[in-house]
Amino acid sequence: MFNIYLYQNLSENNRMDKNLNPPVTFQGNLKEFTSVIDPIITIESPVNVVCLYNYVFIPDFNRYYFITNVMAITDTLTEITLHVDVLMSFKDYIKTNLATTRRQENDWNLYLNDGSFRTYQYKTVGTYKFSNGFPKDNDLVMAIAGRSNID
Repeated sequence: MFNIYLYQNLSENNRMDKNLNPPVTFQGNLKEFTSVIDPIITIESPVNVVCLYNYVFIPDFNRYYFITNVMAITDTLTEITLHVDVLMSFKDYIKTNLATTRRQENDWNLYLNDGSFRTYQYKTVGTYKFSNGFPKDNDLVMAIAGRSNID
């Protein structure tokens, strides 16, 4: 037997910091041969009480879970199937990581080509005439880049 805390999660599932109502504490038992990622737990409570909640914290696992299924075993015994909420469970670790993001709503990195920011390359051709012709007493270096149909 171990403590589990049931909450009402008022936030979107993909939000890291969840908006949770105050918890209700129950005693739970793990179903034999279950996982930490998707545990199945039985608690002594009527199913109509458990159905009021959609979120769980298990201190022994130090993880938060979404309730994915609720099943009545007897009138006072309920089985709940859970799935780990990775964002909430590891939010402190996630927040300390540094990353280069490819796309962000307001601030983006123009050096990362992700195909969302369009750039254009326009051809620029310049023709310059020497007013006195080519100089005869100095060396001349001319650079031509690209191809053009200049006459």
